[in-house]
Formats: sequence, structure tokens, C-alpha cells
Amino acid sequence: MKIFLNLTINLTQFMTKYKFGDIILVVFYQTDGNKKQRPALIVLDTGDNDIVLAPITTTERKSKGDYRIKNWQQSGLLLNSWVRLAKITCLGKSAIHRRLGAFNNDDKKQTVSAWNKLYKF
Repeated sequence: MKIFLNLTINLTQFMTKYKFGDIILVVFYQTDGNKKQRPALIVLDTGDNDIVLAPITTTERKSKGDYRIKNWQQSGLLLNSWVRLAKITCLGKSAIHRRLGAFNNDDKKQTVSAWNKLYKF
């Protein structure tokens, strides 16, 4: 029974469809090899087992590609935060611990604007 329950939980996690603007709690590997649990912004979920996301930090950032989240409390975050659009990564959905919330429309629009300034294709 326990194996069945674990399999069901894992399959449900992979079947979950996230959308741009969702905020999740995920495990990131740091450059020193350590793991750190932190919030992240869903950038893209194509429906498979992977997601593209941008890390969120409470450390003030002012680099190109960093966006200060205006409505951080409504997004499910605990502190004033910045999303780091220049630090995007692709991770397996198995690294997701839970969904925290989502950006409101204004923060989504501002994030897209910051993205377009950073990535000029």
C-alpha cells in the first residue's frame, strides 16, 4: 500500500501543470554543490516532467534582469523579494516541494517587460 501511495503522489506531481507567474518552493543546487530550498517563478511548463524557472531572492538586486516583486505578500512570499531572470534554469518537477502562490497581473506584466529588455532575440 505504501509503495502504491508513493507512486500515486509522484505521478500526480509530474501531471501537475504550472503556468507562468506561479511561485513554487523548490530545491536549487548552489555553485558550491550544496542544496538550498528557495522560492522560484515558473517561467514555462510544457507539460512534461521538467519546468523552466527563475530563482527568487530576498537579497536586494539591481542587475539587468532582476525585478523587484511589487506584490510579494499577495504572491505567497514571506519577505520583500526579487526575481532573477538572468539566472533561469530547468529542473525536474520532482524538485518542487509545493506551490506558494502566484504573481498578480501587474507583476506578470512587469516581469515580461524586464524579460524583453534582458533577452533581445
